[in-house]
Amino acid sequence: MTAARRRGGCGRTLGLLLGLAVLFAIAAAALWYLRSRPADPSPKAPVTAPPATPVPSPTPAPAPAPSPRPSSVPVDFEAAEGSGRGAIAVVIDDVGNADGSLERLERLEGPLAIAVLPDAPRAREAAALAKRKGWDLLVHLPMQGVRGPAEPGTISSEDDDATIALRVEAAVDKVPGAIGLNNHQGSLATADPRVVRGVLAVVRRRGLFFLDSKTSAASVAAGEARALGVATIPRDVFLDDARAEAATEGGAPEAVAAAWSRALSRASSRGHAVVIGHPHAATVDFLAGAFPALSARGVLRVRVSELLD
Repeated sequence: MTAARRRGGCGRTLGLLLGLAVLFAIAAAALWYLRSRPADPSPKAPVTAPPATPVPSPTPAPAPAPSPRPSSVPVDFEAAEGSGRGAIAVVIDDVGNADGSLERLERLEGPLAIAVLPDAPRAREAAALAKRKGWDLLVHLPMQGVRGPAEPGTISSEDDDATIALRVEAAVDKVPGAIGLNNHQGSLATADPRVVRGVLAVVRRRGLFFLDSKTSAASVAAGEARALGVATIPRDVFLDDARAEAATEGGAPEAVAAAWSRALSRASSRGHAVVIGHPHAATVDFLAGAFPALSARGVLRVRVSELLD
């Protein structure tokens, strides 16, 4: 029994020693691990960037004011005249012939428009006259009428769309500086929507406006222009209509004066009137005397481009 107890005591001692050895090994390993870790770096102070020198924001350039769209009566009408008698724009057709008309037109001053026949012998001289005077310059495009001989380059209902485009382009190129176009004759062609649309397609592409001369009540030009977004306006009064002159007892002077009175009445009642005349001696003489009197009557004289729809 004594030997057995001695053996049991030895076993317990060995187990205890083994346990202590294991604990010692674990502790040593932990100590080695802690000593082998790199030391934590000292926290660095945050790097503060030097304050940026404030850069003043550039003052934005003022946006350009949009160009005002012409209205039926110029915006300065009341300030300029204050009478409410309306505005009147005069257009002289058939300009560019070698008939002394350019010399007659030199006498006229102030707002005016001239419509130049593209194949007239003095077409480029007429364009230069308009530039020098500050007048509106229009291409007076030959278009098919009911009567009278067709002029070179006349647009007709027999033309296909390509031919119409080529003829209009050629006409515009012959009147350098033109800002608009109106029809010469054209009582048949301006009543044909297809032909009118062909003409207006070029007018829109070239950035022009269209004045409907209204040689016929059947014209669809102004309506088609509005539908296509082309700036336009129709003629109100013919100043020197040959048939009216022939039917008037006093001839051309009396007929022109009567037409002018109608134009002034139209301007007063509706706000503006577009008058078309021709460079005849009687017409130019009349206008030379009538223009200075407009201010006294409270009527504002404007260029036709100021009245566009």
